Amino acid sequence: MPRSRHADPRRKVMLLMLVFVGLMFFLWPHVRTTTSLPFKTLLTLLPIVPMGAALWLIATDIVRSDEMQQRAHLIAMSLASGITAAVTFIAGFLCAAGVLALGGDDLMFVLPLISVSYAASNWMVSRRYGNVGC
Repeated sequence: MPRSRHADPRRKVMLLMLVFVGLMFFLWPHVRTTTSLPFKTLLTLLPIVPMGAALWLIATDIVRSDEMQQRAHLIAMSLASGITAAVTFIAGFLCAAGVLALGGDDLMFVLPLISVSYAASNWMVSRRYGNVGC
């Protein structure tokens, strides 16, 4: 598959991530100060729309790729899941022991942790398989 096929979805994903960051930057400070429950719910869930669209684009791109690329993505996602599971497991033990104090809002960092560990794993896997265009 030509690499140009991946350029368009990546641009769209980057644009959606910019929209997500913008929504978080401008809306999130108002979430805790808003008293109306429906408006608070809207402000809280609105950033999920561009994130969900980005995840959909990524999944669609992977499904449409060839078997070698899918294998590389599978390995990278397996590594990312393992890394995220290990980090959150360790954090849970530290919280249970009273060493670390985390609140429920810390769960927002699970998806970014998966994303970062997936990007690193994907880079390592693509180097292993000769840069298959992941």
